[in-house]
Amino acid sequence: MNKLGLLCGLTIAAASSFAAPQNAAPAAASKPAASPTPAIAVYRWGAANPSGGAAANEAFAQWLNQPVVWGEDFTPTERWENCIEGGGWQLGEWSKWKKAVPGRRLIISIPLLPGGWNRGGIKGSDGKYNNPVSFEAGARGDYNEHFKNLAENLIKYGLEDSVIRLGWEFNGGWYTWRASDNIPGFIGYWRQIVTTMRAVPGAEKLQYCWNPAQGWLQFPAEQAWPGDEYVDIVGLDFYDQSWAKNTYPWPENATPEEIEARQRQAVDNVLIGGKEGLKQWSDFALKHNKPFALPEWGLCKRGDKHGGLDNPYFIEQVHKFINNPANHVAFHCYFDVEAGDGGHQLSPGFRGNAHESVFPKSAAKFKQLFSGTGAK
Repeated sequence: MNKLGLLCGLTIAAASSFAAPQNAAPAAASKPAASPTPAIAVYRWGAANPSGGAAANEAFAQWLNQPVVWGEDFTPTERWENCIEGGGWQLGEWSKWKKAVPGRRLIISIPLLPGGWNRGGIKGSDGKYNNPVSFEAGARGDYNEHFKNLAENLIKYGLEDSVIRLGWEFNGGWYTWRASDNIPGFIGYWRQIVTTMRAVPGAEKLQYCWNPAQGWLQFPAEQAWPGDEYVDIVGLDFYDQSWAKNTYPWPENATPEEIEARQRQAVDNVLIGGKEGLKQWSDFALKHNKPFALPEWGLCKRGDKHGGLDNPYFIEQVHKFINNPANHVAFHCYFDVEAGDGGHQLSPGFRGNAHESVFPKSAAKFKQLFSGTGAK
C-alpha cells in the first residue's frame, strides 16, 4: 500500500524460521525449503506510534492466541542518522521485545533514500531541500556508510537475524525510491547495500527481501531483479482490491449472491490466479530458488469502492495458498490497521485506535483459520 515511512508494526506468530544462502546463488536444480508452518504476521503500527509497537503486537497475539510473535517496523525517511540507519529509540524497543520471548524476529522496512518524493534530500533548517539524493550516487557507493551503520546498529541491539525489506514497493510511483525512472540504478544501488551490510562482522544472519507491490503498476517489477545472489526472499504486498471487469465495485443494488460472485471472481481470477497474481509471483520465487513471502496482505475498504470489503472467501483462499507447500511460503503478514489509503483492520486494536472490525465475517474466519489452540 501507499504509506508514509513512519508506518510501523507487524506481528508474526510461528515457531519455525527459514534460511537462505547469504553470499551465493544456490544450484539451479535446488528448491527453497518451505517452513513446515509459515510464520503468521500482523502489521499493528510501530514504535513511533502511541498505539503501536511491541505492546500492540502482543495485543494482537493475545487476540489470536498465538504464543510466539515476530514484529515489523518501518524506519523513518526524514534523514539517515537515527532514522534509516536505525535509531536507539526504535531498535531499543524491539530489542527488549525480542529478548522477552524466544523465537521472535524483526522484519524491518528500510527506505533507500531519505527525504521527500522529489528526491531533494534532507530538509535543511531553512525548510528547503538542499542535498539531492539519487540511485546513481547509491550505485557508486556514496551511501554505503549509512548501511554499514544500519547493520552495526541491528547487531548492537541483538536484531542481527532481522529480515530487511529494502525499498519495498519499488514498482509503484509513490515513494522516493520508485525504480521506474532508473531501473539499472536501482539494481546497482541494491547490490551496493547488500554487499556492504553482509561485510559487517556479525551480520551473516540478516536476510534481504525483494518486495514489489501487487499489480503491473509503473513497470514489470521483474525488470528490477538485482540477481539471485543479492536476494534471500521474494515478497509481495497483496490486498483484496481489483479494477478488473465484473469485480469491484459492484452495483449499488447488488444482491448478496452477486457480491459474493464478484468477490470470488476477483480472488480466483485476478488476485491469486491472474497476471501479476500470487501464483505468478510464487512461481517467480521458485524459479530463482527463493522462499516466497507476503510482507503485507489484507482485506480492503477503499474510498473508490475498488476493495472487496468483508470477504471471508479472500481469507480462506489466502490461507489455502499460504499453507500449500508447493508455494514455499516462509512468512506472511496481515496488515491490521486503518490506513489513510484503505481500511484493513480485523482485531479490536490497541489503545487509541481500538474498535470492532468492520469485517466481522472475515475476522471470525481469520481467527478460525489462523488462531492458536483455544483462541478467545
